[in-house]
Amino acid sequence: MVAAGDSKGFDMRFRTRRLGWVPVVALVVAGGLPAAPALADSKAGTTLAQTVSATPHWTRTYEWNVTKTADPTSLDLTPGQTGAVTYVVGLTRDDGTEAAYIAGQVCITNGGAIATEGLTSVINVTKPPSSTVVVSTPLDTSAHPVLAPGESRCYGYEIAVPSPPEVGKAYKVSADTSITNHSGRLGTPFGPNTSASFGWPSGITDVHGEVSVDDTMQGNLGTFPGSATTTYTRTFTCDDAGVRTNTATLTHTDDNTAGPSATATVTVGCTTPPPVGCTLTIGYWKNHPKAVAPLLPVWLGAQNGQFSHAVTTTSDAVAILNFNGAASNGINKLRGQLLAAKLGIADGADGSAVADVIAEADAFLAAHAPSSWNSLSKADKNNVNRLAGTLDDYNNGIIGPGHCD
Repeated sequence: MVAAGDSKGFDMRFRTRRLGWVPVVALVVAGGLPAAPALADSKAGTTLAQTVSATPHWTRTYEWNVTKTADPTSLDLTPGQTGAVTYVVGLTRDDGTEAAYIAGQVCITNGGAIATEGLTSVINVTKPPSSTVVVSTPLDTSAHPVLAPGESRCYGYEIAVPSPPEVGKAYKVSADTSITNHSGRLGTPFGPNTSASFGWPSGITDVHGEVSVDDTMQGNLGTFPGSATTTYTRTFTCDDAGVRTNTATLTHTDDNTAGPSATATVTVGCTTPPPVGCTLTIGYWKNHPKAVAPLLPVWLGAQNGQFSHAVTTTSDAVAILNFNGAASNGINKLRGQLLAAKLGIADGADGSAVADVIAEADAFLAAHAPSSWNSLSKADKNNVNRLAGTLDDYNNGIIGPGHCD
């Protein structure tokens, strides 16, 4: 037996009754002796190398707007007729937005035999000889956060600096890169700090300062270095009937990227006119005001009569053809049917079958305003309704030359 604190003569064996002497490995801390040091971490580390590139950029970027209008926005044509539409394309360029930034790459190489851990890098900008950091941003390594043994990877960056920059002034871009498994520094972020320097050049670069304009109807309208207006005219026929939409689109000439666009729409209608010499209903005339216009003016009542009325506008004509909103008023109905009959005759229909009726209606309307309807005798009201009914028969082709099919 060895006394406590006595390390001499210690026999690292013990005896059992049946097995004899058996060797045993043991850690013994002798009284008064220091403890054995902990085993060093046997995990291996790796190393990094890197390069940094930096290019200054000083730009003024312009924004554009475009408008497009058409005049008129609708055409009502007949076969063989043409109609012209004027298109105006307006371009507006703002005063530009100035920006200064540095762009480049940090190319990092894993020089060891194991993959990197905890890879991070920070981009710092200074103005030597000052070491004060003007601006800083993390390097985005998220697309490839781990470098395999021997692998190299370049990570792009772009960092804005105060604008305008100091022309001719030295700028320095440093990449402070670290990993947590660097040889000799396991568990502690460590790695290279590499930089690139330059003097800020003079001159500012315009971005999107000029545009080319293409129109789906007219083709290329030209190239424009600033706000402008351009105009063109297109002629339409019945072959173009329908909704005609076209678009003006801007393209930035410096990088061939698309800018804004604007659209104008024109509706082209085509109406086949009725045959000449036949009659048309009151409904036709009130729904075709453009057919009414060239036939005006039309008098309702003998000219210079006290209550005679000259119809000189299509809006007035449409209102009368709609009985001025009061169909229960027989005088309004007579005025509407008389106007329809006179429009048909002015358009070429034979009015001989109702010449006497028209003369009688004119004489009555010259002496009576629509407001007098309620004061008329029953006989006068019946006579007004008779005149209106006869003219309605004429307009519908029941008497006279017949209705236009």
